[in-house]
Amino acid sequence: MCKCSISVCIAFVACCVVFALPETALGQQEYDVGEPNDGEVVFNGVRGSDVALLFDSEEVIVNPGDPLNLDCGVQGEFRSCVWETASATYQIEDVYSNLYSWMGKPPVEENNQCGIIINSANIEHHGIWTCKVYVRGNSLVGKKKVVVTIKPTTPVLEIEQSGGTLEVSNDEETEVKCSVAGARPAADIRWYLGDKDITVFAAADQTPNGEEDMHKTVSTLSRTFEPSENGRLLTCTVMHQTLVVPDNASIPISVIFKPIEKPLSTYYQIVPGSDYEVRLNFSANPSPTTTEWRYGEGFQNLATSIPVPGATDRYTTSVEELGDGHYTAKLHISGFTDADANQRYVLFVENRLGATQYQVKLSMDEAPLDALSGGAVAGIVIVILIVVVAVVAAGYARYRQMFCFAPAAAADPEEGKDIKEEHDTESARGPNTTRAANIKNSIGKLTQVFKKPKKDQETKLEEGDGSEDKKYVKEETKKDSPKKEQGDEKELPGQTQIPPDTLQIYANSEFKVPEVQKQQTEEKKHTEIKASRQTMNKNLPSRRMRWCTQN
Repeated sequence: MCKCSISVCIAFVACCVVFALPETALGQQEYDVGEPNDGEVVFNGVRGSDVALLFDSEEVIVNPGDPLNLDCGVQGEFRSCVWETASATYQIEDVYSNLYSWMGKPPVEENNQCGIIINSANIEHHGIWTCKVYVRGNSLVGKKKVVVTIKPTTPVLEIEQSGGTLEVSNDEETEVKCSVAGARPAADIRWYLGDKDITVFAAADQTPNGEEDMHKTVSTLSRTFEPSENGRLLTCTVMHQTLVVPDNASIPISVIFKPIEKPLSTYYQIVPGSDYEVRLNFSANPSPTTTEWRYGEGFQNLATSIPVPGATDRYTTSVEELGDGHYTAKLHISGFTDADANQRYVLFVENRLGATQYQVKLSMDEAPLDALSGGAVAGIVIVILIVVVAVVAAGYARYRQMFCFAPAAAADPEEGKDIKEEHDTESARGPNTTRAANIKNSIGKLTQVFKKPKKDQETKLEEGDGSEDKKYVKEETKKDSPKKEQGDEKELPGQTQIPPDTLQIYANSEFKVPEVQKQQTEEKKHTEIKASRQTMNKNLPSRRMRWCTQN
């Protein structure tokens, strides 16, 4: 009895100690993506010891009826994993075994061992979804917010006025509100006036409306409307992820203003004796209460008035309504005369906001040419400036002798002189004269050497050289210059006259002594150099012009 009592007491005490120990003392630890517990947690995933959780905690938005993918992966060994919501817990083994018909295994399992896919999302799936992975000694946790959208309510224009038109003044700023009672997530509101986006004049306010993640959106438009915008449609447009086509709320606006002022209107080329009709357009909203034509000798002295519509003497008046506050006033004059041209006319228009007078002049003269517009004047000024800059640049380039204005290279005067003298000489004595004379001289010397004994040849050569050279030089002098015929005719040393019969024998001979070959080579080289220089001088202007054209 005692022994049994002692055993029971010991067992009871041990149980109390076990339950009293904290969870951490037993080696159990949980890591949360949202709230890390220690430095071992890595939040491109959650890491505990050698195991890491691969999880993206970014909010996901899904429309009802669309599939919802919830990914959750593990690097390393793990025991099991579950998904938890505020009201339920789903074990991966149950999900993958098709225990739930609306939930299943994801198509991609790599690094997504604990992932699930919900076939068709609904509003019950809205909220926080938690992936919890159990590993040895602890658990890894990742949380994700799932937003299942709710279509926004119909937009409502909050207008204090009654009726189907919003009346605004062109002198005051008008406030218009558009509200969406609820949407998840909050709706976006934009404003349009006709086709023009005027959202820049609006401010939006989004507030929770009491339900889970539902928001009310109110957009307030503050703007002053122009008379030209009278009759346009003001539209509040709601855009949301659930809407394929934006939802709209619209109302036409009526901008009220007194008759708009205009400058003096002059009508030209009126034919005397003809019937003429003056047509003057004006704008006013609301409709005019008083409209009449007035005329007289001057704009300050208008003695006569004609109501619209109305008629008096040769004048008939009427008005045509064009819509949206636009009108055309007409003044018909029968048998136009000089007196009609000398008078001044005024159209007086008044509504409940004010009155305006429109001045009119009638003329039989030709219409003057329209004055140049500001744009045309600016264009002319720009063209003139471009021309002035171009002229100044050309003058500077000419002054500095730059580009196409650079002076051409002067030809070598000596070269031109040599070419001219050579040309004149050849023209006077014919082609190949110099070469023939040299050949004759050389052949003559050789002839005398071969025909005479050595002593006689030397003597004859000396005698012959003087006579023949003298005769040849005399003939050349006569051809080159008439003045030399009267000059000194002394024989030149080293020149020999060649007998005609000997010249005939060697005239066609290809034999040439070294002196003749050397002389011919030098003459040919000299001629080629002169020709090359002449060609360069001729081509220099064309090369310069071609460079100028390319640049």
